Amino acid sequence: MARQVGELDASVKLVTHEKALAVHTLQLLQKEHEHLLSQQSHWDDLHRAAEQIGMLTTLMNQAGNEELKELRRMSRILESEHAALQKRFKEQEYKVSNAERIAITARQNLTQAQQRSSEWEDRAKEYEGDLEKTRAKLDEVEQAHAQLDADYSFVKLQLEEKEAEDRLVKVGIMVVPRTSF
Repeated sequence: MARQVGELDASVKLVTHEKALAVHTLQLLQKEHEHLLSQQSHWDDLHRAAEQIGMLTTLMNQAGNEELKELRRMSRILESEHAALQKRFKEQEYKVSNAERIAITARQNLTQAQQRSSEWEDRAKEYEGDLEKTRAKLDEVEQAHAQLDADYSFVKLQLEEKEAEDRLVKVGIMVVPRTSF
């Protein structure tokens, strides 16, 4: 019984540790999610860059050759920045998606750990109740055993006295009977 309680204590500690780890993981994932949401400004920058590209294209149509060459160069730079921003945005979206999946898994693990912890706590309480009942029964049995030992000793003493009286009567000595205890 003590071994089972020890095993239960160890299991409760393990489940508690798993729960703390899951909570910590969830917090980290939530911070990462908030960070990724802050990346939304990059998408806004990308949108503004696209608008600027559109305006530059319009200006290119209106400007002279030298200015047109400069605008085309700037346009290529902006387009490459736009492509880089799009790539980064997709990467951030992928990270957010992964973070959300990990957060869901962490929440599920936390819920399962909490359920297991609750089950182990209930079992531990049940075993503690059984242990208390067993201890009470043991105390009753020990008391009954002690009483039986006392009764046995008293009866044995009376029997020895009776045998002694019988031996004395056989040898012819008269003994005055003793009163019972």
